[in-house]
Amino acid sequence: MTTPRSRTAAWPMPDVYLILLAFVLLMGLLTWLVPAGSYEREMRETLLGTRAVVLPGTYQLVEASPVGFMQLVTALPDGLSSASEIVFMTLLVGGAVGVIARAGILEFGIHHLLRALGTRAELTIPILMAMFALLAAFIGTPELAIAYLPIILPLFRRLGYDAVTATATALLATSLGFTFGITAPTTVGVGQSIAQLPLFSGAAVRALVWLGAIALCAAYVLRHARRTRQAPSDEGSHALPVFSARLRWAAGVTALLFVAVIASIIVFGLKFNAIGGLFVLMAVTGALVAGRSPNGICEDFNAAFRDILVGALICGFARAIAVVMEQGQIADTVVHHLETLTGDMSSYAALLSIFGFQALFNLLVSSGSGQTILTMPVLVPLGDLLDISRQTLVLATQFGDGLTNLVFPTSGYFVATLAIGKVGYPAWLRFYAPLFATLALYAGAVLCLAHALRFGPF
Repeated sequence: MTTPRSRTAAWPMPDVYLILLAFVLLMGLLTWLVPAGSYEREMRETLLGTRAVVLPGTYQLVEASPVGFMQLVTALPDGLSSASEIVFMTLLVGGAVGVIARAGILEFGIHHLLRALGTRAELTIPILMAMFALLAAFIGTPELAIAYLPIILPLFRRLGYDAVTATATALLATSLGFTFGITAPTTVGVGQSIAQLPLFSGAAVRALVWLGAIALCAAYVLRHARRTRQAPSDEGSHALPVFSARLRWAAGVTALLFVAVIASIIVFGLKFNAIGGLFVLMAVTGALVAGRSPNGICEDFNAAFRDILVGALICGFARAIAVVMEQGQIADTVVHHLETLTGDMSSYAALLSIFGFQALFNLLVSSGSGQTILTMPVLVPLGDLLDISRQTLVLATQFGDGLTNLVFPTSGYFVATLAIGKVGYPAWLRFYAPLFATLALYAGAVLCLAHALRFGPF
């Protein structure tokens, strides 16, 4: 007697490509339902150079331009083209880290780090998170999670930590360090320049807020790490393998070059192409010193590119959603509705609504600078009318933009990092949801306190 197949079997979670495709189709549908509109714009100097900034009060409906079949068909390649810099940075950085690993340099570093830590191995989590988050707080590069994760993954596996712990250490630190950033140029800098505030004023207050947020994140990741940790893979083996003199020199050279690359990013504000190129230079130099042949290095790059290709492609596919929205001209309409809805609210309700709107608007415009340039000119006169200080408005847009970067799959570097760590999107959401709720409450409380204390202008 055969048993009929159960109809209650779990429905498989769609692949991230299917999720992104669903968002592209949804955005295409919205271009047919949401009226097309546009603000007038003027060219204005910002921290990122001359940008087209909207003029408040100039919104008007324009001729509808819903996307058609061919626009949907070409949305994915158009997204890849639009996000080409981050796509190539992902490939080059991932390839560089793969070459360093195949040369034995990572193995050398991991063995020495484990010996130095001894029984205090879990200290690697808060130490690394503080380092990554501090860098993001000043230079605003959450995309560097793509570079950090391949480096720390082997270390965390050796220590018995799961992929979620490693991914969270890199991703939460960089993204939330940026969210609560101190001098992040693309959010704080651009927002303050549009709001006509002294550049990076209020940094001391933001530093205190950043410290509280990162402490919450580190404690949360540590709690997960302790609950899920398994016996280290080399437990019981305390002998340090013998490494060649060339490999020791290669490790030293690579470490110095890595520090130099990070310092160059901070000092010179390097863009994605420069970062990718410098990582390749670092990897080739380290591998040559370690004794790898030129042909061997090329083969290592090919193998590493295959490993990282999915993460790079996802960055471009995520940008397809923004491409469809731009073609349908619906972003300005959404901002105009915020301007209309919050005009009659109390100042506290309006402030929290602005924070919530920025968080949701991140689904459509995942770029921090792009979102700030679009919404801040509208929010400044609205805040003046509601007696909300401009410094507090900068905080609201900054917090709202960053928190949902780790929720919406439209954030390219986020889903690319998940792909590198081989962490499923549903698994990540289950892990991040409690922390997201906690940080959202924390951010809301900070905004209300800032408003009550009349934060700014300094």
